[in-house]
Amino acid sequence: ASVTVTVNPIPNPGTTGTAEFCANSPADDLFNYLGGTPEAGGTWSPPLTSGTGVFDPAQDTAGVYTYTVNGIAPCTPQSTTVTVTINPIPNAGSNGSITLCETSASVDLFTLLGNNPETGGSWSPPLASGTGVFDPSQDAAGTYTYTITGTPPCADSSASVTVTVNPIPNPGTTGT
Repeated sequence: ASVTVTVNPIPNPGTTGTAEFCANSPADDLFNYLGGTPEAGGTWSPPLTSGTGVFDPAQDTAGVYTYTVNGIAPCTPQSTTVTVTINPIPNAGSNGSITLCETSASVDLFTLLGNNPETGGSWSPPLASGTGVFDPSQDAAGTYTYTITGTPPCADSSASVTVTVNPIPNPGTTGT
């Protein structure tokens, strides 16, 4: 008599992974974020909008997604996870401009940016104040760029304010 013994391999879902997206990143397959050598053909839970393993930050939510690979009986299914983070798109606002006189009061350039910019950015070139306040008696006319640093993979966001400084009018001297 003979006995045939079959040993089925343990399903391999890979190892735990993480995925960081920007809110405007393109869709990507979460399978690419699993570590090790995961087997293809598993299922994702909770289900993604795509109906596959493709995560779209515009449609799916951040969280923990479980990848499960079913085994051949009597092996039990094996699972691992990918933790997904969606970083916000930085907003430096939109460009602005102002015309001042050499004797004008100082102006906070941040107030000239449109589109509700985020606070906490930096100005380049630096202003004499060390902040975003432009003083026509100390700062040169020109273009000043405000930048909000993006959290990877989000790119930085920048907007500019163009400042023109007109000289004081010269009426000349009094004649006799």
